[in-house]
Amino acid sequence: MYLHFYHLSKKPFELTPDPTFMFRSRKHQKALSYLEYGLTENVGFLLLTGDVGSGKTTTAKCIIQDLGRGFVTSFISNTHASSGQMLRMILNGFGLPARKLDKAAARDLLERFLLTMHQRGKRTLLVIDEAQNLSFKALEEVRMLSNFQNERNALIQVLLIGQPELLEALKTPAMRQLAQRVAVHFHLTGLDRLETAAYIAYRLQIAGGRSDLFTAAAVDKIHDMACGIPRLINLICQAALVYGFADESPVVSQDTILQIASDNLGIGITTVTDDSTETHTAPADAGNVDRHAARLTIIEREIKSLKTMMAAYIRGLEALITSSNANLIRQLVKVAQRDGHPSEPKGSVVRLRQ
Repeated sequence: MYLHFYHLSKKPFELTPDPTFMFRSRKHQKALSYLEYGLTENVGFLLLTGDVGSGKTTTAKCIIQDLGRGFVTSFISNTHASSGQMLRMILNGFGLPARKLDKAAARDLLERFLLTMHQRGKRTLLVIDEAQNLSFKALEEVRMLSNFQNERNALIQVLLIGQPELLEALKTPAMRQLAQRVAVHFHLTGLDRLETAAYIAYRLQIAGGRSDLFTAAAVDKIHDMACGIPRLINLICQAALVYGFADESPVVSQDTILQIASDNLGIGITTVTDDSTETHTAPADAGNVDRHAARLTIIEREIKSLKTMMAAYIRGLEALITSSNANLIRQLVKVAQRDGHPSEPKGSVVRLRQ
């Protein structure tokens, strides 16, 4: 809807993780470097944590995309699973049939697969997203994967991705054995003000739009509302494009962002701090993001329908005015002819138009 108005080839602020739009801020570039190091050194377990919407999944998908053909990768995002289900999900992720296997047979199948990949010169990577939802038994099943190794290296590497709760869980005594196996860990935080501006400009450029579509004051307000969290920045910017299109505004100004805030479209947040000196915020209710996204979709449809109705109404008015003018001219001509002044109607019409 707003794509044509703002000369965009695609939506620049979708909420789904897309490596194409990966903005390599200082923090995200450091996370990529840490993960690349861990994968290159063939460490067994890697950990990427961060607040909701901080870009963890996009970062992971970006590193997977960069790995090339030397890796065989399984990406698991459904983490509400028992230990037995987790093992079958891992097998399914590598394209192995596991539905009717018991745990012993499933482990045997996985080990044979890992050995085959190693013999073919391929590395095997398991990525588990939203790992903070895993039960203790499921995490223990994941830890047991470290037993699959040859004389020198692990046969499988595991990247756990999760919210800060995952990090807290790994610090408990019950998770000590798994925590000791994590060789690489990075925690993502929100973008600063300059990074927020660069992030917005970058995504607009990737989508074929103007990098300066949002004014500096608008960016300031977006950063304040989203506290640098990329997903919330996307949510606000997407709403801003809808509002700007509805107002036919060539740029997105601070007034547009204030209107979004006034309409209560965003952003319940609470202040938290991490172990660094930076202070950032995290969404109080991650479910708000999905609800607001659905609401934006409805608003887009309503605005589009309203514009279509208004265009039809205007065309109807134009037709009515044209018809009325024609009728008026015909009546004037008849009156002039009846009074015996055939030259008057033309002048009369001219005077009426003036």
